[in-house]
Amino acid sequence: MSHAALMHRASPSSSHGLDGFEYRVFRIERWICVLSLLVMLLTVSISVATRYFNLGLPNVAEWAIVAMSPLTFIGAAMCTYAQSHIAVDVVKLMPNAAIRRAARGVVALCLLGFAGVYAWIGALFFIDMKQSGERMLDMGTPVVVPVFFLMLGMLLMLLHAAVELWRVLTNRLPIDEESLT
Repeated sequence: MSHAALMHRASPSSSHGLDGFEYRVFRIERWICVLSLLVMLLTVSISVATRYFNLGLPNVAEWAIVAMSPLTFIGAAMCTYAQSHIAVDVVKLMPNAAIRRAARGVVALCLLGFAGVYAWIGALFFIDMKQSGERMLDMGTPVVVPVFFLMLGMLLMLLHAAVELWRVLTNRLPIDEESLT
């Protein structure tokens, strides 16, 4: 069997196995980010209109700030899945396939370490905020909400990095970012 026959392109449209599961997780992540952007757009627009027309509405811009948390941390997990972070750009420039594969493995291991540390910190912070019941000033939004998305985003990044490491170890090609659009 040729080397090309041993290689398997991780297909986002796979409906089975780890590739299919990871793609379904990615689709959920994408919707969370879309909803976050929608919340940001609506709440900032309401806040601007409230100030411009001197309306007596509360400052809902706090929710835009909270919506940045899922956009940032779930979005970072999406970048890990889509292979669209800076380390992947460097890996793609390497001329030798074996070196590229080794570099992908190193990147996946580094992402596992990074996401593991921040998932742990996020979990501790989440527990602390849940116990304290701390709230934001304007709308009284619980601080636990954005902290939850920090923790969730890092757990999702752990998942994507672990699956990418599996792809490296089983000699599979990475997800092709262009195939996700």
